[in-house]
Amino acid sequence: MSQTIVAEEGGRESLAITGSAQTEISSRQRLPTPSASSIRNPQSAIRNLAPDRLYHVILLAVSSTVLLAALLLSIRDRSQVLLPLLHVPLPELCMLRRMAGIDCPGCGLTRCFISLAHGDITAAWSYNPAGLWLFMLVAMQIPFRSYQLWRINRGKSEIIIPWSAQIALGILAIGLLAQWSLRLAGVAF
Repeated sequence: MSQTIVAEEGGRESLAITGSAQTEISSRQRLPTPSASSIRNPQSAIRNLAPDRLYHVILLAVSSTVLLAALLLSIRDRSQVLLPLLHVPLPELCMLRRMAGIDCPGCGLTRCFISLAHGDITAAWSYNPAGLWLFMLVAMQIPFRSYQLWRINRGKSEIIIPWSAQIALGILAIGLLAQWSLRLAGVAF
């Protein structure tokens, strides 16, 4: 005869089957169901997690590297990106331009970043207008991630801004597609 024992430990229910069925299935665990408070307020569940220091370090390093590269690289003839000191042009990476001969929505972002790092806003706008928004997002990561790391190192909680990344990336995607559509229609920036 089989016997079922159900025990609750720390919010988890354990189901153990004994007797003849024990050879087939020794034990099973059911995951806890979300509490009513976490369903009503999902941000409270996020706030209870430990801060991820590595995440902020990686974003800070990537943002700093991108801005430093933009500062060191240069542009020749409005189309070639040159390596510093060597003055060797980097290869063109856009497959759409190579295969179809038209620019993709991201074409000109590297040259836009280089122009902005050198202070030439007009040239940056002509390469890719949406790049100004992306450059600002990348540049803002340095003080924001530095502050987050400072807070984590002091034992304070992270600053959580709900939906900020989704909104910023949505604006960027709309900007990239809008400027690309206008360029395909023949509008010059």
